[in-house]
Amino acid sequence: MTTYGTILIPVPLGQAAPILREVCKAGYATPAGPRFCLAHPDRFVDGNGVFALAGPISAELGVPVLAAFQYDGDRLELEVWRDGVRAHRYDSWPDRDEENPDRAPVGADPTAYLDFAAGPVDSHRLASALADTPIDAEDMDVDGEPGYVWAQALHWDVLAALSHPDQVIHRAQWDYRHMRGAPRTLAEVLDSTELMALGTADRPF
Repeated sequence: MTTYGTILIPVPLGQAAPILREVCKAGYATPAGPRFCLAHPDRFVDGNGVFALAGPISAELGVPVLAAFQYDGDRLELEVWRDGVRAHRYDSWPDRDEENPDRAPVGADPTAYLDFAAGPVDSHRLASALADTPIDAEDMDVDGEPGYVWAQALHWDVLAALSHPDQVIHRAQWDYRHMRGAPRTLAEVLDSTELMALGTADRPF
């Protein structure tokens, strides 16, 4: 499954743009509704991953930011940064690489994400998602294993519980590398004013 890293920022793209251009060595930024935007950094550039950039962005903008990294459909990591300091960390499968991995997530505190709500919060859905307990049958393992089948579905439910619309959640799961690799598809979804190139990145369309 697709690996991706994005940063959700609770200010409009126009307000965040000067800081994103300053701190991001390569990447894209897109709007995420009237009060939010997303940064899609090139994670293969040294020091340019979502967790490295979240601190400077939060400090310079003076707002909390939510950095998300989803690995290969198996593991979701979320970090909340405030004033340049990591305030909270979530890991859906912290022991994934160990010989006898424990699926219990760490940092499953729903209150840590309330600053990123775009509307009314579905507290039950948010708590269930963070606990890696899917509500929808389609997200459950058909063999009866606990937890979400795919970590991006967990991420989807977190953002949906925070009232982000489907279009925004789709954008929150776009990775810079895949955006670069599908310029025609990207152009069909975004108009020229909705994609900002950052750092050394070229516009794909």
